[in-house]
Amino acid sequence: MKPPGTNIALTTAVNAEEFIKLLEEMVDLKLQRVSELRHGPNAEVARLLQQKRETDRRRLEQIRAELVRGLLG
Repeated sequence: MKPPGTNIALTTAVNAEEFIKLLEEMVDLKLQRVSELRHGPNAEVARLLQQKRETDRRRLEQIRAELVRGLLG
């Protein structure tokens, strides 16, 4: 059993550099989404963005899982 507070420390599963890269990717995906919502694309672009959003949503779920796994060890 781990001592209290050690579940917050980064483990070898996700080192500090990987952790930061995952956070940056997550922020980038979120910013892209906000930008898309603000600019209201035309019908053609909207269709492409819908497909991209599905891919981005799956990637965000993967990133969250990786971060949680890394933080919990």
